[in-house]
Amino acid sequence: MAERSALRLAALAYDYGDAVIIRDFKDRIIAWNRGAQKMYGYSEEEALGMNIRRLIPKTPPVRERELIRLPSQGRNPEPIETMRRTKDGRILEVLATFTVLCEENGSPVEIVSTERDITKQKLAERELRRLHTRVVSAQETERRRLARELHDGVGQILSGVKFRLESLPGKIALSGGDKEKVLELGGFLDNAISEIRRVSKNLMPSELEDLGLEPALRTLCREFKSQAGVQVTLRIGRIPKVVAPELALALFRIAQEALNNIGKHSGADMVSVDLSCKKREIALRVRDNGVGFIPGGGRPLNGRGIGLGSMRERAESLGGGIEFRSAPGVGTTLEVHTPLLSAGGYAR
Repeated sequence: MAERSALRLAALAYDYGDAVIIRDFKDRIIAWNRGAQKMYGYSEEEALGMNIRRLIPKTPPVRERELIRLPSQGRNPEPIETMRRTKDGRILEVLATFTVLCEENGSPVEIVSTERDITKQKLAERELRRLHTRVVSAQETERRRLARELHDGVGQILSGVKFRLESLPGKIALSGGDKEKVLELGGFLDNAISEIRRVSKNLMPSELEDLGLEPALRTLCREFKSQAGVQVTLRIGRIPKVVAPELALALFRIAQEALNNIGKHSGADMVSVDLSCKKREIALRVRDNGVGFIPGGGRPLNGRGIGLGSMRERAESLGGGIEFRSAPGVGTTLEVHTPLLSAGGYAR
């Protein structure tokens, strides 16, 4: 008991800025520091003996219910972000860490929670995501406009020039050398028209808007294989037939940028792209067997890293995350996980 009391006093550190709360296994609060008073509005006298669940919103996140059970089972969960309700009814977002205090025989007796108010931080993060979403939306609108201008404007002009050029031999007499030059110019025009179509399609792929994410990814992988000479394996699991446009666009752009980086920097000859859906989360994984790089290193190998920031921003703007796993000589794996924003229901 003396050891427990010492642990309690050390844990509470009364003037510690974060809320430090100790409760028993009946969820009754038995210690409450000044940080908890300031954060939640209950005095120490009010809090002692109070059930901890008064601090938890009526509909806590699933993980909140899980973390309540884990300490009761003698296990310390990882810190998680969750919600708390103050005395005056405000809802706070907090980072909570739980520790189980045990008797000398190992029996769990008390639970210490250290909770930090991150409401302002989360609001700022959401505002940054909102601003990023607006920037991305403006960029995509401009991409769409440029794609139309290239296809309907410059592309049509070049097609008209090619048509007139091809009609020259039938209208005027040309020497053998001139005919060869006309044919050569026609070939240049064909290349220019093909390049404009390719750029226009990359700016805004018609499959993505007209047919959806899966056909667009299939076309992207097929064209990358043809252009880069890299073997590409695409695997698509059970995903909704219709995915929210902003999610489909973000995943497509991330895959597009990842393949672009692989083609420019990795030296890979094999790439796999996997799209799957599980527990209301959609995951995209792109893996190559190239030279690799050092994530977070001072300078990415071979200049690799271009576009990594934009891919991360796209994932985070949808409430998701992105992870890069790589090392020199062992290739690179990119994994994106985002909540499944579905316009057609969740995968069954």
